[in-house]
Amino acid sequence: MTPCGQTGRQAAGQRRRSQGWLWAAVPGSLPSAGRAGGGSGTQLSPGRGMEALGPRCPLPTAQGCPRPGCRTVLLAMTLSLLMYPMLRSLALQLHSAITGSYVSGTHSVVFINCLNEQIAKDIARGIMDKKLAAYVNILPKSSALYFWKGELEESTEILLLVKTRTSKISELSNYVRSIHPFEIPEVISLPIDQGNPLYLKWIGENVPRD
Repeated sequence: MTPCGQTGRQAAGQRRRSQGWLWAAVPGSLPSAGRAGGGSGTQLSPGRGMEALGPRCPLPTAQGCPRPGCRTVLLAMTLSLLMYPMLRSLALQLHSAITGSYVSGTHSVVFINCLNEQIAKDIARGIMDKKLAAYVNILPKSSALYFWKGELEESTEILLLVKTRTSKISELSNYVRSIHPFEIPEVISLPIDQGNPLYLKWIGENVPRD
């Protein structure tokens, strides 16, 4: 065997080994034993090999990768923010029930203006009859200045101070507007932060819960 013949066979073997992965990846593409053996094999070119492997071995893409971990975290954070006020309220009520302490804002003072003393007494009596408050002060007549339809007006009025549960303010406001002679009656509430615990407890005992 000549050195040139040996070198040619070695080079051919190296080419076959370098392309062997293409033949193994595509069924029916294995090479034959050689022309001397009479077989007929199909050899793929590097370009055709990559085309054949494309559908079989798709490369991962960043756009189609789902991230269930991120979605779960975002969902949990959203639910926490939405439920925080309710959970805080329940926690404060539980703490108040266990310790007997007053929770800031549970009760409120409501201001209601009236045209005269008789109207003030009628409204105050109706509020008490419906158990919308535990206590109503009827303050003496006072002067008031205000704008009405673009004009400065001056009059006298009677002011009611109503002590009640904060949860009753909406119902109280609706009732006052239904019987008040003013077109736009004053109904303003301020939450009670703290005070005499016994007095605050007394308000709660005399105004039913919703």
